[in-house]
Amino acid sequence: MTDLLGLADPERTLVNWLVRQRRASLADIVAHTQMEAAAAQALVDKLLAGGFLVVEDGSNPAIFKPNLVSRKPRTVPDKLWNALE
Repeated sequence: MTDLLGLADPERTLVNWLVRQRRASLADIVAHTQMEAAAAQALVDKLLAGGFLVVEDGSNPAIFKPNLVSRKPRTVPDKLWNALE
């Protein structure tokens, strides 16, 4: 989620909206952003390329979902625990 801070405002706003919606078609995105279809498609393409969105499998027309992959939790190495003992 901290990667969102590096996005420009229109991209960040769209991803935040999609997180709340959970999924949306291009028509939904056009209606929400009030952009031209080509501009909305370019925005979606940029977010897909950056890994912020994914396309739902088997959807026609395409349904876009936020890509909220949790990172693997960090573990403290045994070496550090042994040094603290």
